[in-house]
Amino acid sequence: MPIEDKVLKYSVYVAHSDFVDLQRSIDLRLESGGTAFIHFPKNPPNDWLQFNGSCTTLYMEQDEFSNVYHLLQTENPVFFTALNLFGIRVGAVHMQLDLTECEGSEHSDERVPQDLRELIRRAKRQEAGVQPPQE
Repeated sequence: MPIEDKVLKYSVYVAHSDFVDLQRSIDLRLESGGTAFIHFPKNPPNDWLQFNGSCTTLYMEQDEFSNVYHLLQTENPVFFTALNLFGIRVGAVHMQLDLTECEGSEHSDERVPQDLRELIRRAKRQEAGVQPPQE
């Protein structure tokens, strides 16, 4: 699962077609060597986040295309995160996030993450094998 993986290169596909619902797509090449394919169909599937080795496929709503493309065009660096953790799925294209925790968040591992930053912090702790603080 790519966690805050820097986007090195992207390509955009926009088309009109009779045979496929995928008329907009963005392909990402990531710093880790992985790839991400973001598709923007009219009707995203229920399985909208898929992992296959170092390749991630993310289906987003069609109206999200312009926001993602704008971010890629205007910001540097840009990152890609895709997680399926704690029963929560998230796929995001974003700027670098401030992952410092507030003092009041020492028990944040006991509740459902409230935003992308919390989810990334937890994923990184889990990846590193760090246990949450105990009372």
